[in-house]
Amino acid sequence: MNTIWILVANQAEARIYSANRIPGDLVLKGKMTHMEGAAHARDLTSDAPGRAYNRIGPARHSVDPDTGVKEEERRKFVKEIVGRLQSAYFRGEFERLVLLAAPAVLGVIRKTLSGDLVKTVIKEIPKDVVRQNADKVHTQLVRSFTLK
Repeated sequence: MNTIWILVANQAEARIYSANRIPGDLVLKGKMTHMEGAAHARDLTSDAPGRAYNRIGPARHSVDPDTGVKEEERRKFVKEIVGRLQSAYFRGEFERLVLLAAPAVLGVIRKTLSGDLVKTVIKEIPKDVVRQNADKVHTQLVRSFTLK
């Protein structure tokens, strides 16, 4: 078996394709979604931002919500994705891995991959193409592998 898995992901969706070679035919192995990843940070917090008063004068202003909420949701989804990849790798479903993900997600994936999975990665492509069809993903892979 010489199977390559291609992970195509952003903060809200992930697709896993399988191929015997690149360029080769892509077969969709699975999809994952994380609706919180597509939500605005304000929708993920429990209430409206607080108010703060200036130290001098009667003016007041709103306090921005913690922007870490989006990052935390991204990390949760990536952990779920990596868990799926890890179990599939240990079952022998693939030998090599290509990461084709939105730049912010790719960075979190790099930090989350175990040593075993890191060794399987043959290419990282920082691009968000998760909403494109398999033909467009294939075209992106061909372009990336020929432009070494």
